[in-house]
Amino acid sequence: MAIGIVLLSALGAFLLYRGLATYNGLRRNIAEAKKSGLPYVITPIYVYHKLWLATKDIWLPLLRKLPKSFHGLWLTLADSEWAYRVGYGPFEELGADAFLLVSPFSLNAFVASAEVITQITTRRNDFPKPLRLYKRMDIYGKNLLTTEGQAWRMHRRLTAPSFGEKNNEVVFKESVHHAQALANLWAGETGSGNATIADPAQDTTRFALYIISRAGFDVRVLWPHEEGDDLKDTNAQGNSVIASSVPPPGHKMDYREALSSLLENIMWSQVMPPAWLLKSPVKVHREVGLAIIEWGKYMSEIFESKKEEVAHGHKDNDGMDLFQALIRNSGILDPKKNSEFQKSDLLGNAFVLMLAGHETTANALHYSVLFLAMNPQVQRHLQADLDKAFGNKPIQEWDYEQDFPKLFDGMAAAVMNETLRLTQPIINIPKCTEPGRPMSVNMDGKEYTIPGGTHISLCSAVHRNPKYWPPTPGYTSPPPPGRSEAECWRPERWLATHTTKQNTKADAYDDEALRGPSGEDTSAHLFKPVKGSYIPFSDGYRSCIGRRFAQVELLAALAVIYSQWSIELAVDDWASDEEVEKMPKGGEERKKVWRKARDQADRYLREKMKSIITLQMRGVSVPIRLVRRGEERFGFSGEVV
Repeated sequence: MAIGIVLLSALGAFLLYRGLATYNGLRRNIAEAKKSGLPYVITPIYVYHKLWLATKDIWLPLLRKLPKSFHGLWLTLADSEWAYRVGYGPFEELGADAFLLVSPFSLNAFVASAEVITQITTRRNDFPKPLRLYKRMDIYGKNLLTTEGQAWRMHRRLTAPSFGEKNNEVVFKESVHHAQALANLWAGETGSGNATIADPAQDTTRFALYIISRAGFDVRVLWPHEEGDDLKDTNAQGNSVIASSVPPPGHKMDYREALSSLLENIMWSQVMPPAWLLKSPVKVHREVGLAIIEWGKYMSEIFESKKEEVAHGHKDNDGMDLFQALIRNSGILDPKKNSEFQKSDLLGNAFVLMLAGHETTANALHYSVLFLAMNPQVQRHLQADLDKAFGNKPIQEWDYEQDFPKLFDGMAAAVMNETLRLTQPIINIPKCTEPGRPMSVNMDGKEYTIPGGTHISLCSAVHRNPKYWPPTPGYTSPPPPGRSEAECWRPERWLATHTTKQNTKADAYDDEALRGPSGEDTSAHLFKPVKGSYIPFSDGYRSCIGRRFAQVELLAALAVIYSQWSIELAVDDWASDEEVEKMPKGGEERKKVWRKARDQADRYLREKMKSIITLQMRGVSVPIRLVRRGEERFGFSGEVV
């Protein structure tokens, strides 16, 4: 009895302590929010707590069943994907382009002001990256993503030389090759296409993986339908490693399997170390644990091979080989230098660049394909623009210097830019203020204070802020019910000649080596967004180092595929091929079937997207069909014919 009383008393004391701590935390954070001058929303939930992120899909439906009197903006903001799902709405409701979310445990700032975003990205010492979010990305070593301050500058200088214009030629060549391979895969054994591809995301992921493997590691990964071909047909040159589906000696997974398994299930590596994963009773845990080990072995083997090449004076193959570049830039082989780097630093950067170079580009290509299939009139416009740019020039003769500028200035770039605007890979780019260091920002002529210790999100809702994204000139079709013009996928907006008021203040870069990659985010010949209003690659010092790499890859893929083919939504769920053939072309029956496929695709893009590392469609897929141009079943004139 006495023990029970003691335990109950201890529990009561603990609950009282936690209750008082929660109350005091909330009171303190509300006081800080009031001093900031920004509007704020109070929530009982710490929206970025790992436990909440892992279980929110269970709790949110239950919370939404509460009486309406308990609802409010806090419930909308409890969904970590709200910036994608509802866009600019919360900012509009609060009447400001920045606000604070206040809980007893945290202060979170969300920013959809181009002016404030530019200040944050250019004042890197005032608004660092919250490194605690990235600790588990040090799987193989410290890297560009997981460091700040002087350490980050060191890693930036190590990796930056690998992303110059010379290397973009290699990326263009590789992208053209793999885009042809992707189209051949979708065309099927007969090469005629018109067969349903159930999960195109799987294949666009392969496409991106194979390009970064070749350009980054000088490893030619063969597509399944290439494995029986003569190696000459794979364009393998020099000392390139050829990776097939057969694991080499000493490995339990082949290169492709190890890399795919690791990247597709990367989130598990953030939760448990490899040793725990390998002992888990869950199969996927054991697979990703093995993949971490296997991919580490592959990288280590490639590193040792490249180290030998560098030591013997061999030049990087075809102009781009990330490992050779990292080894050369690090000075790790020079006994006269006291190199700042270790092997783990090189492996860590190689892995992060592989991760970033695969997932974001794969998603962007996947969504571009879906949006184009849902908007056949835009697809026709793209094809006409490609015909004008290339004429009868064979794909094998396409050249980076001559042909990439045509793509970057035309409809292909408009499709890419618009897709990245609406499906930004990272929907909330994280920054922070350090505890005890509040920072002032200016917005619309007023000064505001972001409290110290605040987690800041550069919010993708800025891409839907009507202040920066006005109605598309000449576009007569109204937005769907419940959506604004800025929420519609309309690549034509990028072809417009109108401009908006620019923030002309130059970035305060003090070191050229730390700047982002050469070239603009968007072509000077297209619509030029206000600085800070278009941030799919982030901005400022910590902008994506592989931005031009991704642009070259995406534009080459769109050009290769759509110059030869059309892509349609598959309608198998509503009509068989035989039934479609019996429907009159241009008739209401075909339109009705196609609209069902379009509406489902639209619903999936709005409701089935989720962020783990990047924004991806989860648990569902939108099937498509590759068809010869001129053989479209649903037509490309007007809506659907």
